[in-house]
Amino acid sequence: MLAAAGPDVALAEAQAAQACFRELSAGRDADTAAALLRELGVRGHSNGQRGIGHSGTGSLTVREQEVLALLGEGLSNPDIAARLFVSRRTAEHHVSNILAKLGLTNRAAATAYAIRQGG
Repeated sequence: MLAAAGPDVALAEAQAAQACFRELSAGRDADTAAALLRELGVRGHSNGQRGIGHSGTGSLTVREQEVLALLGEGLSNPDIAARLFVSRRTAEHHVSNILAKLGLTNRAAATAYAIRQGG
């Protein structure tokens, strides 16, 4: 496993992978790399600094922005999953990523954020 190579190597490789996936518009793979970066202790994964979060939807993937908009409509995870033709677990994963990336504590805060952002 990559993490067995050492935290610095794992961090560098995960950041490189995420950058490549973003460049290729491979959102799902970029999200997977982001999840690995979070496991390695990186918040706000785009700058590679541990413990630093980002605010604003610029750090969200396109899919996460879609999910955030659906949260703003008051949809539950099962409703989001049905609307986007994904599993409930995938919808939960997106909501979790949104909360982490925006530094929010719960889905109510995400709903309020989405409404304030106009969507």
